[in-house]
Amino acid sequence: MATTLQLAFADWTSRDGDTVTGTLDGAALTLSGLLSEVILDGSTSDFSSPVFTPPLPNSDRIEIVSTPANNEFTVDFLGAIVQDPVFHLGSLGSTVTFPPGTTVTRLSGDDTETQRKFTVEANTVIGRPFQPPGAEPTDSSGSIRLPGKFSSITFQVKPNFTGGSMNDGVHLQIGGTVRQLPFADWTSRDGDTVTGTLDGAELTLSGLLSEVILDGSTSDFSSPVFTPPLPNSDRIEIVSTPANNEFTVDFLGAIVQDPVFHLGSLGSTVTFPPGTTVTRLSGDDTETQRKFTVEANTVIGRPFQPPGAEPTDSSGSIRLPGKFSSITFQVKPNFTGGSMNDGVHLQIGGTLA
Repeated sequence: MATTLQLAFADWTSRDGDTVTGTLDGAALTLSGLLSEVILDGSTSDFSSPVFTPPLPNSDRIEIVSTPANNEFTVDFLGAIVQDPVFHLGSLGSTVTFPPGTTVTRLSGDDTETQRKFTVEANTVIGRPFQPPGAEPTDSSGSIRLPGKFSSITFQVKPNFTGGSMNDGVHLQIGGTVRQLPFADWTSRDGDTVTGTLDGAELTLSGLLSEVILDGSTSDFSSPVFTPPLPNSDRIEIVSTPANNEFTVDFLGAIVQDPVFHLGSLGSTVTFPPGTTVTRLSGDDTETQRKFTVEANTVIGRPFQPPGAEPTDSSGSIRLPGKFSSITFQVKPNFTGGSMNDGVHLQIGGTLA
């Protein structure tokens, strides 16, 4: 992993089809979309030119493929928050478009000749196709920053030319400053309401509760099925019954961005309000008996009683992309018999918007 001027850049470590996985300053990240060559051994000097800020003498490199279909790509920081991410874009003969409202700042780039000028306009980065007669670089190159805090970034890429293969291979590397995702410090319980703080702001969770651990002593969320794993944490056990119990998380006047739910021992379905986007970060998926699934606005856990001491039911992590002042959800068991109740382990993370 290259680090220059205290800015960390991704160490890409593996590829599976059109998804590449790596770490950024110790935090996991993925990039998904149509890919060409991926260099994982830090051997490329493609970003060493002063048109990049900062230049990287040696680095990994992803080549994303831009086509007239306006391909979409997603960078997911998997349980971390990245501050002010930087994109190095090399050999860019395409337009990169970020979602409306995204601020894009040009740090540096080709600007000495109009044939290869690297331009930023609102939420777009415009590269110019250019085939020089000699060995100099083709197309535009430069660096941008996205000011703000991000848990994921989606963008589209479309060529600015016709003819030839109609495809544009764009060289990409990503940097930023990682902040580990804070999780709730639950401090007190009053009946079926528990109170705590998250990233310095107060929050409550109300609904039918069982055991609540307030001293940070549980390792229930330490497994890699949770993103990020928590070696030690507080824990709330919410109670799911056939009545489809409702729970409310209230951030008490604060706004929380992209909250993450760790859900352990889930033999129930968790349903968020219609229209809520739910992103699966990780979870049990090695056996159908305990598969952790997300479908639209629901999280589906499977009841499973193993013969030994391994964990029961499903476990995993989800993210709710967006900004929230409160979150309401319902929980209903996916089994009949026994007590008909399901004790679900819960912990909540996020950052103030």
